[in-house]
Amino acid sequence: MKTNLHTNTENTWNLYTDTQKVDGEKLEYEIIFGNENIVFIKAGAGGDARGYENKYIKMAQRVHERIGATVICASNPFVEHEKIDEQKIRWVVSELGFEKFNLYLLGTSDGAYQNIHLAKRFPETVKWIGVNSSFISIEGFEEHLSELSSVQKILVYGTEDDDYDIVFPALTEKEYKNQKIYLIKGADHRFTNMLPQFIQTIDLIYQEGMDEPTKDEK
Repeated sequence: MKTNLHTNTENTWNLYTDTQKVDGEKLEYEIIFGNENIVFIKAGAGGDARGYENKYIKMAQRVHERIGATVICASNPFVEHEKIDEQKIRWVVSELGFEKFNLYLLGTSDGAYQNIHLAKRFPETVKWIGVNSSFISIEGFEEHLSELSSVQKILVYGTEDDDYDIVFPALTEKEYKNQKIYLIKGADHRFTNMLPQFIQTIDLIYQEGMDEPTKDEK
């Protein structure tokens, strides 16, 4: 497993790019070092660490500027790499010398589902956010979420997402501990033509709701 780490300077913050090879596939991490609040952003299946129009980097910059968080953006290649995600988080903790830290997990589609399993590996997990989270079965999805009893769980679904008609009734018909669901009207699975609204889901890391996009963000 080979790692290449280099630094890019963007605006007033440094972005560290870490690239590894896993079973012939490239696994990428884009990292902004900050404080002991660590935000791990996981792309959807096959997605890279930066995302379309650098959407994950924009999310990372947004949350770093607001709360000074350390942010790790992770790609999602079609190979087994869950343990490497865990190792990368622990490497960042060690590199920054944190004795204690808070972990916030945000993932989109398959990345959100993978982050459920990652949360189980870290008792430091404070919040899990799933944006249009995918799942194998709704029953299994509910069971996995219920196992994170001490973790704040926030589900964000677009009303045009393919799974909306399954998820909304299943997850709103009864109350779940530490769990909320937000709906974004008109958003499909990829948030087509709604990139500002997608980026602003990162606001749920540090506040209860999402602000409306400004004129510049639109």
